[in-house]
Amino acid sequence: MSSSRPLRVAIVGAGPAGIYAADILSKTDVEVSIDLFERLPAPFGLVRYGVAPDHPRIKQIIVALHKVLARGDVRLLANVDYGVDLKLDDLRQFYDAVIFSTGSIRDAALPIEGIDLPGS
Repeated sequence: MSSSRPLRVAIVGAGPAGIYAADILSKTDVEVSIDLFERLPAPFGLVRYGVAPDHPRIKQIIVALHKVLARGDVRLLANVDYGVDLKLDDLRQFYDAVIFSTGSIRDAALPIEGIDLPGS
């Protein structure tokens, strides 16, 4: 961009998809200011909250994600619940673009015969 202000981008969801999107955007030729909004108190989504401790290789992704946030060119705003604390109209007022990279807040039932049986 010229001498004008940087492109302002809001990313809702600080899991792997949101952090990777921020990483890619920050490495383009476009001058960009990025804010990551996360509902939970810490980033990394299911990699932090949903991967069992006995899967250390999968959890190593946190190291790569942390490096992106540690650079200091992406701002993380945690404990911000989209739809409650912040709505699309709010984001549109302050940002040029919004990326939604959220997961589901609840499980989806699968219509599989026998799924309710013990051991399933």
